[in-house]
Amino acid sequence: MIGTLFCIEIDQPWFRCEFALAEGWGKVGDLFAAQAAATDSGDQEALMHAIGAVRNLELNLHPQEGDEIIKPIMIQIRGDRANFRY
Repeated sequence: MIGTLFCIEIDQPWFRCEFALAEGWGKVGDLFAAQAAATDSGDQEALMHAIGAVRNLELNLHPQEGDEIIKPIMIQIRGDRANFRY
């Protein structure tokens, strides 16, 4: 587990969340930092590479209620904020 998301707003197609990191964050944090840096730089090639690296993690989101498993199409984590869409 890399962290916990707390949904604070739905702005379709995005779910905006607060993020609390967990023990597994150290293994993937650099990928999300690279994605944020590529977003800020405006370098489309770097952004596509960074998005692909995060997508290749094949993360699953497990809501605290219910059995549904959400497979995000895109997820961005920056500090204590996260956005995802599925």
